[in-house]
Amino acid sequence: MPKKLQPFYFFMLEVQKKNADLGKKYSLREMPEIASPLWEGMTKEEKKPYEEMASRESSNEKSFSTGIKTSHGVDYSEIEKEQKAAAMEEKLMKEDDANGELRYDAAELAILEFSLQNGIGRGMHTLMCLPELPYGYYFEAKRHSSDTHDLPLPPDTVGKTTIRDAIIEAIKFVNCNDEDVCSPIFTIDNHIPVVRSVIKEVLSSRTLGPPIDLRVHSLSELLFHLKNATHDQATSDIAPPFASVFLAETYLNRGTFDYAEGLACEYHEAKDRVSHCSQTKVRGWAYSIIKSCGPDLGIELISGKHEPLAALAFESLKIADDESFFTAADLESTITESN
Repeated sequence: MPKKLQPFYFFMLEVQKKNADLGKKYSLREMPEIASPLWEGMTKEEKKPYEEMASRESSNEKSFSTGIKTSHGVDYSEIEKEQKAAAMEEKLMKEDDANGELRYDAAELAILEFSLQNGIGRGMHTLMCLPELPYGYYFEAKRHSSDTHDLPLPPDTVGKTTIRDAIIEAIKFVNCNDEDVCSPIFTIDNHIPVVRSVIKEVLSSRTLGPPIDLRVHSLSELLFHLKNATHDQATSDIAPPFASVFLAETYLNRGTFDYAEGLACEYHEAKDRVSHCSQTKVRGWAYSIIKSCGPDLGIELISGKHEPLAALAFESLKIADDESFFTAADLESTITESN
């Protein structure tokens, strides 16, 4: 007799869908490990809707259910079907990538450096100048803009910096050494393909100079391992480390500092879209990591360094050999940066 579907199964499906909507796809086989810590922290009242779903499903299945299920109530046939679909999707994506068909156009770029000890350091931000959109993508781009950053579409973009110039400045920013190996860049998982694609496109167009090794890694994985390391050094009972990379990513995606004063650029402040500003995001991620890991090491959080205070000044920087302007920020601070 097949196993009865458990409330936890329906909770897993909901968590899986929410993450898929954010561009983060997890298989059913991965979901138990991801959803278990969240489920354990829920109250009886919060679990009640899922218990009702399980009860209704059990009544419906009594007369015809014959599938073999895992201990979490996941049908093995569903796992197999999902694995085949995922394998096919990955195959098609690799073929598209190999054929040069995967391409992203960035509208905004923000990057900064920070440390647990000194807080936020240098930063840079710019809005891109896009000459045109790929054929057939106007409606999708218009909808995305309306729902998020509200940046005008080509040919009416407000940015003055080309993607090429922005990436070149970003490469300079991350301090490439004499061997042309740059400090790694970290971003949220669903942004990694975009960042890698844009960088790859710019670097592939270079005709002079040695190849540049610019690595892009998961910010969630960085936080997961960093929190484990700092918690081992904690001298008092501080918040425990994350049980999984998924939970570290969930923590970063909370948007704790999305509406903090002074994080967004002038354009998004004026448009009242501060939570969708790239500058807000990178500063918010840095502050979130410091807030999670800093206390483990006994670091005193100082406003303006380790947590938001107020708007900080920007200066416009002319990019060599081009007529465009690149907005860069050396965040004002009394600290001495350590690289």
